[in-house]
This record gives sequence, C-alpha cells and structure tokens, in this order.
Amino acid sequence: MIRRRLYLLLALLGVGALAAAAPAGCARSAPCQLNSDCPVGYCANGSCQKNCVDASRDCPAGYSCDQNAQCVPGAGTGGGSSSASSVSAGGASSSSTGAGAASASSSAGAGASTSSSSSAAASASSTGTTASSGASSSSSGATMSGSGIELDLCTADGDCSSSLVCRPMTVGGASRCTRPCTSDSECWDGTRCESPTGASYCAFDDTGRPCTAGSTCNFGCLTSQQYCTSICATGADCPNGYGCMAVNGQNLCVKAEAPCSTGSAAACIAPAACDTSLQLLVTGCTLVCNTAADCPQRAAGLSPWTCDAGGICRRPPDVYGPLQNGATPAQYACNEEGVTVNVCNDGQHIDYGAFDIPNPPVVSCSATTTTAGIATDSCVDSCRYQGSCPYGFACTAVGSVGANRIGLCLPTGGGEVGAACVHDGDCVFGYCPSALGKCSRDCTGDGICPTGSTCTAAGAPAVEGQPFRRCQ
Repeated sequence: MIRRRLYLLLALLGVGALAAAAPAGCARSAPCQLNSDCPVGYCANGSCQKNCVDASRDCPAGYSCDQNAQCVPGAGTGGGSSSASSVSAGGASSSSTGAGAASASSSAGAGASTSSSSSAAASASSTGTTASSGASSSSSGATMSGSGIELDLCTADGDCSSSLVCRPMTVGGASRCTRPCTSDSECWDGTRCESPTGASYCAFDDTGRPCTAGSTCNFGCLTSQQYCTSICATGADCPNGYGCMAVNGQNLCVKAEAPCSTGSAAACIAPAACDTSLQLLVTGCTLVCNTAADCPQRAAGLSPWTCDAGGICRRPPDVYGPLQNGATPAQYACNEEGVTVNVCNDGQHIDYGAFDIPNPPVVSCSATTTTAGIATDSCVDSCRYQGSCPYGFACTAVGSVGANRIGLCLPTGGGEVGAACVHDGDCVFGYCPSALGKCSRDCTGDGICPTGSTCTAAGAPAVEGQPFRRCQ
C-alpha cells in the first residue's frame, strides 16, 4: 500500500478543546477543558459550571465558596449568616532552578523563549529570557501552630501544623497546607518544589497550563508556544507527552503532543521540530535527546519512546499521531494494513464520563483527513507518579497493561476528598471510585491524604511495584 501522510485540519476538527455536547434548553454552558477556560466558575464534563456566589445561601454548613464558584469544605459556615471569601494569589515564577537539574544536553534553536518573573530568569535575559517584576508572598512565611495537614485547604499559615505553610498551589489558585522544600524529591506526587510566591514550597505541577507570561506559571512560560513549563533532569520529571530538553540554557519540560506539518511547526521547539517517523499518520512535534531518558515517558509496560542515532526522540511503533491528552473527540485514520487506529499521542482513548473505551468510527481508508470519534471519545495518556500529568489532569492508577495496573491522566474538577461525585472529573484529584461515590485521591506513591481521610489499601493489582492505595 502506498503510504499516505494525513495532516489535521485544526480549524475544522477543533483539536485541543473538550467539546462535550451542550444540554438542550435555552442556556448553554461555555465549552471548556480547564478551569482557566471559564470566565466564571469551573470546568466539569466539558462545560463551565457555577455552584455558588454567597456561601451562606448557596453552600451546605461548613463549606465556603471558592475562587471557582464551587462549594468546598472548610473556611466558612455555609448555610449561615456570613460567607467566606475565596482564597487566590497571583505570584512570581520560580526563582529556583531546582536541585539536581541536568546540564544542557542540547541547544534549542529559534522558536522558543521563556518568560519568568524570577530573579534567576532575569539574569539569563541575554539568552532570550525575558523578565518582569514579581509579586511577593502574601504571608510572612513564619509558621504557627495549627491543625491542618498536607493538602488541607487554608487561608493562612496559622491554619496549618507547625512544619507546614499555607500557599497557593497554582498561581491564582486555592491555597493548601504544604511543606517548604529545596528539591522535587521532598514533594509528594503531582507536585514540584517551586517558588511562585517567594520561598520554595511543594506546589502543583502546572506544566502545560496556557500562558503568555511567566507570571501565570509556577515556574515559567514558554512564550512562543504559550504553555507553562518547569525544570527537569530527565523526561521522567515531566508529564507523558513532554520530554526534557535544553531551552536557553535550562533543561525544561518541552511538549511533544502537538501536531505539525511541512512548513507549519509553530507548536514545536527547534531544532527538532517535526517527528516524521514512518508509522505516523499525523506528524507531531518532537525534541532532541542524548538518550531515551530525555524523551517522554509512558507507563511501565508500554513500548517506550526511543532516541535515534541522530539524537531525535521517536515515538513507539504503536503510536500513529500526536494528539494531546484530553483532545476531544479523538481522531482516527487507517494505518498501512487498512486497520482503523487513533492518532492520540499515547495511542489510547477513553470516554471519561462513562469510563469505557468507545468503538472507533467508520473510516474511509481513502480519506485525506482524519475522522472524528463520538463526541465523548477523548485521547488519554498513561502516566507515572514521578512525572504525573499536565495541568488540569491527575495521575490515577485505574488502567492496566496485562496483569499490571497503570496510571491514566484523568481530568480534575472542584470536589475535595470525601465530596459526593459521579465522574472522576468532579474531583480535585481526578478520582471518583464508583464503589464509594465520593472523591478520593490515589495515594499509592506518597501515602498523603487530607484531613478526614486515610490512605487505604484498595486491592490488586499493584502499580509501579507498590500496592494500590487511595484516600477514603
């Protein structure tokens, strides 16, 4: 069969935005993928929603109305005579380069510049890094005696135990009790040692968050590609779909899960722009490498990316395209054998709401563009606890490869651990076990659960060599 290379028509297919169908009726919620896509409220099941304005009238007792207009436990009376104000903080990007950061393995060419509001980034302005003045922390940094444990919502350091501080976990996001740190190894799964508001602490990894300036990100923004990034030593430090490559003298998490075509590689960072591996039906971005460890890392048990003799990361043979985690609807085409395959960056797809694998659509093998799956069919990436998932998703071990359990990047919402839920996307940590009907968190790797829950064995099989556990 003669090979046909397909190129996505982005304007027609709407890749990169969750496009859930709006319910019938007079009003429609705005479509979204991330909370930041919503002018007001939060993103759930592909649409913007708002639960509250005044906690005293809109929320149950003991709840407050957070910055996403959602009722959350704590810091308020709810159903009472007063409402609690939500907590949000803008901040400077990290001034730390992270402990153990590898030396540059390659030099990035044109098409990549970083923006950060940190003093460290400012010193690198001669390499093309821009800087702006940063905001200082809203807290003195002194810790006081309190009862809050890690991951608990808080409004001040005094809400947390003496070893912890109260800090926003993302720029402009809710504050939680967290630990001061000097390296990523001190932080729990899904967090990194960053300093968005001053001194370093364990904050959520916001790699992949849309940005135009470093002040939007916990560490910094790749301004040409418009997503947040962070320091890395290897690809294992980054979410699947991102590898570790030198950009302006720093090893940063660089996105590979983006389509490109001849003469159009704006989403990619030179010199390794487009991956033209023979099996690809839709070409995608890639990056330069010294070893395969620099490339994106799939879950253990799946075929790995490789670093070819020319120092370029190449996708494994079971991957046919570059569509990012969460791209909806997933797209399909025919491979060389005439078999219908998806063109997702990790080769996998799922219906997040129904939590099943939709059947592929009928595809004409003579088509020159991809064919969309059903409206709720989404690309999904596997994940490892170390690299976790991009912004808006959490790594939860609910997938499988043979007899082993693997993590999948599931969408996150606003429900705290213990809150009622129907879908994984209803929950802050992207996990709604159907047996519980309450939000949980995969605590397998770190044993950490917020107040009111404990890290409990949740049955075989194991994941990454550890018994699977969750907060309940």
